[in-house]
Amino acid sequence: MTYRSPSLALSALLGSFLTPAVVAFPAHEDDPKIFDQRPAVPGPGYRRAADPFALGPRDLASASAASTFASQGMRLESWLTLSELGGGNGNDCWGYAAPSGREYALMGTTRGTAIVEVTDPAAATVVEIIDGPNSIWRDIKVYQDRAYVVSEGGEGIQVLDLRQVDAGVVTLENTVTTGGSPSTHNVAIDEDSGFLYRTGGSGNGLRIYRLTDPANPQFVGSWSQRYVHDAQVVTYSSGPYAGRQIAYCCSGFGNGSIDTGLSILDVTNKSSIQVIGQLDYPNASYSHQGWLSADRTRFYLGDELDQNRDIDLTVTRVFDVSDPGAASYIGEFTNGIRAVNHNMYERDGYLFQANYTSGVRVLDIDAGPDAPPEIAHFDSAPDASGSTFNGLWSCYPNLSSGIVLGSDRERGLFVWSFDPLAIDVADAELRELSPGGESVIAEIRELTPGTLDTATISLIVDAGNGAVTIPMVPGATADAYEAQLPSFPCGAVVEWYVSATTNSGIQSTFPATAPLRPFVSLVGSSVTTIREDDMGTDAGWTGGLPGDTAIDGAWERGFPIGTRAEPAGGFPSDDDRLCWFTGQQAVANNADADVDGGFTTLLTPVLDLSGLDFPAVEYERWFSNVFGMNDPDDSFVVEISNDAGATWTTLEVVDPLSAQAAGGWFRASFLVPRFVVPTDQVQVRFVASDLGRSNIVEAAIDDFRVYDAACSAPVGTAYCSSAPNSIGSVSAIVGQGTDFLTRNDLALLATDLPPGVLGLFVVSANQAFVPNPGGSQGNLCVGAGTGRYLSQAGSADAAGTLALVVDATAIPQPNGDVSAVAGETWNFQCWHRDGNPGPTSNFTTGYSVTFR
Repeated sequence: MTYRSPSLALSALLGSFLTPAVVAFPAHEDDPKIFDQRPAVPGPGYRRAADPFALGPRDLASASAASTFASQGMRLESWLTLSELGGGNGNDCWGYAAPSGREYALMGTTRGTAIVEVTDPAAATVVEIIDGPNSIWRDIKVYQDRAYVVSEGGEGIQVLDLRQVDAGVVTLENTVTTGGSPSTHNVAIDEDSGFLYRTGGSGNGLRIYRLTDPANPQFVGSWSQRYVHDAQVVTYSSGPYAGRQIAYCCSGFGNGSIDTGLSILDVTNKSSIQVIGQLDYPNASYSHQGWLSADRTRFYLGDELDQNRDIDLTVTRVFDVSDPGAASYIGEFTNGIRAVNHNMYERDGYLFQANYTSGVRVLDIDAGPDAPPEIAHFDSAPDASGSTFNGLWSCYPNLSSGIVLGSDRERGLFVWSFDPLAIDVADAELRELSPGGESVIAEIRELTPGTLDTATISLIVDAGNGAVTIPMVPGATADAYEAQLPSFPCGAVVEWYVSATTNSGIQSTFPATAPLRPFVSLVGSSVTTIREDDMGTDAGWTGGLPGDTAIDGAWERGFPIGTRAEPAGGFPSDDDRLCWFTGQQAVANNADADVDGGFTTLLTPVLDLSGLDFPAVEYERWFSNVFGMNDPDDSFVVEISNDAGATWTTLEVVDPLSAQAAGGWFRASFLVPRFVVPTDQVQVRFVASDLGRSNIVEAAIDDFRVYDAACSAPVGTAYCSSAPNSIGSVSAIVGQGTDFLTRNDLALLATDLPPGVLGLFVVSANQAFVPNPGGSQGNLCVGAGTGRYLSQAGSADAAGTLALVVDATAIPQPNGDVSAVAGETWNFQCWHRDGNPGPTSNFTTGYSVTFR
């Protein structure tokens, strides 16, 4: 994220990004939300009750393209788009439970506040929309049967009457403008004491109101020593602070960005507020928001601008507040994902964080209060990544039903069920899998006892021919389950993950990114990294080639600003954040400087893959073409050459209607010999095009790697027994070379033959078992459609061997030679003369080869 200097003329900036009515002033100095504003996603929204058998929710960026939301331990019940909520963009959310037990979401937008019934979370329904001042920033809290809404757009406090919400009636009961400036950034309520706190707005600290009459908040005092961006205020009921009201304030000078930190105030006496703690923390940029643990021993704080740091990840600061008057900074933790943390709240020992482009992330405080592990997530912004201020603004986890609400800037209101399982697999990061198969052991822990549906515990495996589900069975220890990965040919690229579901139907996986991002392993006794390009340097890559026809959007290497169609920086695992991408944007909101009028090509350097056994290439890919006025009709094409670009073979084509054509980083892995013979002249090229109807086309490539797998596994498989021959041996076949059609280097060697006997290889696509055919002493193991290698008939040498060179383009069949096709299995056997004791014949065992 590139932050603009505060000295820039704000009016000019806002004129470039927003309509004049949307926002009047930033919430704090140089607030970057202004620069990351994007249009609302049009829909279509989702109600699980209307489509209970859907494979999963779809986020349609246009009528003909879809992208799946990534989730773990959370199920989408409803998604209401911003058009359903009155238009504009989204901001804060909160929840309300009526005396009847019916539940409601209160969702803020740039235009007002929407009240949505979520009693049936799978069929959420809009009840009312209350207009408010136009502003990016709106905040909502509830006390008894009133909602209190504030904004940076002014109008003080809007009081919404919720007493008749069950009848579908919500009214704007009052507007309170006492207490100075009408603008406010956030609002906090201490429900135990019945006081409301306006925070921020025009440089303010706290402005305090008594809610004895909930319809008419009475201004009773203020604290203005520091700017307060957000706060949590609680009344202690026990211990040394019993009866005292303590405010935990994210504060600083200069609208919060100077000397930023955590202020702890005793606000019991509104006319004499006392500072009992002022804490800072390392690498502070902007203390934004935080929340207490249930036992009030920890305060978790998010810094909204710490993405300026070298480590550009979601970081949460932890303070020991066991004694508020002697609080101390403990340290920080990260979930390893690059996103801005915004708002967080606690429930039942879990910390729910709204982290913009990575959505809601759920952390298990009970499992580790100072570094809680992440146990669940839902990414509401599949087309955004990195440190931009797009995606999930806030979340609310504290309705009694247990559902979780989320408010997204571009997509509106989300309603989720939450019921996770903790899954772990030892050594899952290993790159290689044994060619003979391997046991996978998973530990699955129920976070809520009795929720695991053991019949759903599965190992999902895909070696390129479609996913296969392997049930997992109880292991040797408690909570352990295991399954056997089948054997795969050497060099195979295998995707796999573990999946389990609760009795309520909510899926958890390991890795948590599956099935969108499963583990990827190569089959071999050892795997070596040959090359790794993180795009920190050009490393010999070329973007934009002679002959490219695109008039705009040529490939370049750098840090993309990020738009609705283009990523914000490289793949999230990168610290350098650089990548190759199409069409740098002039400003963050402009998604039109994309690929136009033709195609543009990105080319790797020449790669020497000669001498490698089973080389594979892997890369992270971004492609988007779903935005624009027309239906998407452009593909993203990746090709490979083994003669320095003289000829090209297709590796993959990302179809314009596929789920991977709407943005988002996806990993692709390919075994090179399946496509071309590995030589010292290998190159890969990536082609992004806008050739048909004009659309917004953006692409990016990052983290390009080359691996090589090595192993001594045979190229084929022996099958079908035979009888001993005249020298007392059972003759067999040994495969040499590989089973790759591109290499076409398969050779077979018949062994343990009587020296000097005549031999002939036969082949069939079918297997059989015919004992003593025609009086032979062996077993015929090939079936109907048998072909004979007459031209390579010969006599066994003195060592008792006879060789066959297999030309996969000319396999003999009764009606003529045929070419083998990838995925086909051909079965071989060697017939030979024998004497046992008189003249007869015999066979080797059968040998089966599946070509790749």
